[in-house]
Amino acid sequence: MYKAAYSQDGNIVFYLDTVGNKYAATGGSLAWRLNNPGLVHSTSRFFSRQGSIGHFGRYAIFATPENGREALSNWLHSKKYFSGSLKTIAKHYQPNNPDDFANRLSHLTGTSIQTKVKALSKQEFSQLLLGIEKLCGYVLKGDEKFYLLPKIIGKIENGNLENTYLIGGNVVLSKKEALEWTGSNRLDAVIVHQYSGGVHLRSRPDHCIQNVHLPTARFFEENAAPLLRVVGTQKKGQCIWAFINGIFNTKEDALEAATQISSMAGGERVLSMQNDTRWLLDLGDCVILKTSFDVPVINRTVKFLQYLLTLEEEEQSPIILFAHSQGGIILEHALELLKPNITGRFRIFTFGGGSFIAAGKSHSDSHNYASAADFVCLMGSPNLQTLALKRYHALKEGLTDAQMIHDWSFLDAILELDSIDAKVRQKFIEGRIKYYQDLVSRIINLTILDPDLDSRWKHKFVSDCYQATVQKIINKYRK
Repeated sequence: MYKAAYSQDGNIVFYLDTVGNKYAATGGSLAWRLNNPGLVHSTSRFFSRQGSIGHFGRYAIFATPENGREALSNWLHSKKYFSGSLKTIAKHYQPNNPDDFANRLSHLTGTSIQTKVKALSKQEFSQLLLGIEKLCGYVLKGDEKFYLLPKIIGKIENGNLENTYLIGGNVVLSKKEALEWTGSNRLDAVIVHQYSGGVHLRSRPDHCIQNVHLPTARFFEENAAPLLRVVGTQKKGQCIWAFINGIFNTKEDALEAATQISSMAGGERVLSMQNDTRWLLDLGDCVILKTSFDVPVINRTVKFLQYLLTLEEEEQSPIILFAHSQGGIILEHALELLKPNITGRFRIFTFGGGSFIAAGKSHSDSHNYASAADFVCLMGSPNLQTLALKRYHALKEGLTDAQMIHDWSFLDAILELDSIDAKVRQKFIEGRIKYYQDLVSRIINLTILDPDLDSRWKHKFVSDCYQATVQKIINKYRK
């Protein structure tokens, strides 16, 4: 439902719905554009009672034509007009020549000019409403258009090249094109002017201002963070390499990691989602996310993933998405907001993730990696990481999964059982085996890597053990 509407010149009327979308009504008659068939005045007491959501000059704008018709009907039932004749109505609409309007209205309704409105039957009153609508121009001309204005989903930083803008789900515009679209009412955006002469674009805030003049670009820069940054050069047939950085990473840190991925892929294009650190607020976001609540970055991540899907369809190449640290937590939440048949198109590889992407939540090739010396994983997913570390050390000893599960179950029996009855112990062990089999199945897509030799604790994406694995993944998929 529309909650507000406005117009600058009447030729185009903008409607805003309850979720912030903006629509435009063009063509047709003024009465059609305003959803006001009888051109009820905004100064009337019927202005706000019948769903009016704005006004253009003296005329009300209604959310629907039905609201406008109801306002017209109620207006005609007011004391002055209900007791008056068609000529009384004509004096309102055409005060300088009421006889002309009254005669045309009489012809359309088959009612005498002197007939009182209150004397009309229900059918005659309906004819009166239709006649007024027709004289007010509420008839279809064939050029009526009512359309949703697409929004700027995100700005794309292209290194040293000019930034571009992602519009809707699959359109990328240059800055010049985006400005032209906004100026011609084809894009829901705000043009920001600097007194120095610079012109910028940003997504529309929750109000109807179309052009904003500011002394500096600082406001724009703070409110127009890019959706993603591009590193490297797009090459024909390349994979869609993508990256989401982790906690406490600055723009420079994220670009360094993305550049490293690009270098491993022979300089190919890498799309890095904007997730610049907010320092201590990063920790707050992680805590909120781990308690199953979303934060604003999740919405940005969903848009980023949707953009990758669009590229996949256009370029017919697989999506290879690397995520580090907090990036794993963000992805875990964002994937829940996409349909399962869509998430299966992402090949996701997390490194030192604050969360591990569960099997079945993305492409079957997806995998989680954690260094044996990465403490962040222990804080983010302590139970799974602890179990994975136990399995890591058991594998180092040459044990199979079946052997290690039996050993863990037998040790639990020794530590937890008071009974020495062999049958009780065997039944307990069998139960623990099933328990551990279920747990191990949950970490089947998690691999613990040997840590870097030069450090006991290490979490950075550029760690040698992580980079070696990234290179193997790139070698596997790169054409």
